[in-house]
This record gives sequence, structure tokens and C-alpha cells, in this order.
Amino acid sequence: MENEKISIENGKWYIAEIIEKCEPVNRNEAQELRRVKTWGNFHIIKAETPKIAYDKAVKIGKEAEFKFTNSDNVEMEWIFIGIGNLIPIYEDIEDGSEIMWENYGDISNRRAMRFPISEEKLLPELKEKK
Repeated sequence: MENEKISIENGKWYIAEIIEKCEPVNRNEAQELRRVKTWGNFHIIKAETPKIAYDKAVKIGKEAEFKFTNSDNVEMEWIFIGIGNLIPIYEDIEDGSEIMWENYGDISNRRAMRFPISEEKLLPELKEKK
């Protein structure tokens, strides 16, 4: 069986990080240091230019906004706040391909050793598709 792949043959692909936050609808906007649950969600986007990819990512982010009432009966909302990154994919992607990287710079060994997450902590957070 041939490896499954996302091919760049028929178009250009990008990885867009869509940043969103969740907080109460009734909040003090002037309080800049308030805590907000914040997520960076990574989406694969097919587009002919970086501008089109950016615009598509913004549309995805805005369409994901919604309000709900939490278990404490507080009206909450997920709010799109912007694009964190837009990374072009230059090669076909197949099993094991490197798609992203982050340069953490010159940091202490102690800090570097804090990056790995144990299997026991990481796996329970991942949900398998049924």
C-alpha cells in the first residue's frame, strides 16, 4: 500500500494557526490582565496565494465564534482574535513528514528538558476519532 499523502501538485497548502479565546459575555474589557482561556488551533488550508490563505483562515476563525451558557449558568463566548501564524507547505505530506518547527533559541538545558510531555499526560488529552 502506498503512503497516503497531501499533494502540492494541484495547489498550494498552508498551515494556519487560528487564535481564539473564551470568556464571559459580561466582562470588564478595561481589565487587560484578566485571565482568558486561549487556544491556538491549526488548520490546513489550500490556497493559491498567502493572502487567499490568510483570508480563508480569518473566515474559518470568525465562523467558529459562538455563545453558550456554562454549567455555572454564565453566558460565555468563544471569540476569534486573529491569526497566530501562516506557514506554507513546500513538499507533499505523507506519514512521518515534518510539517512545522519552532526555534526556541539558546535556552538552558533545564528549560529544554521541560518541553517533553510524558505519554501518561499526553495521551489522555487526545481523543480518538470513532
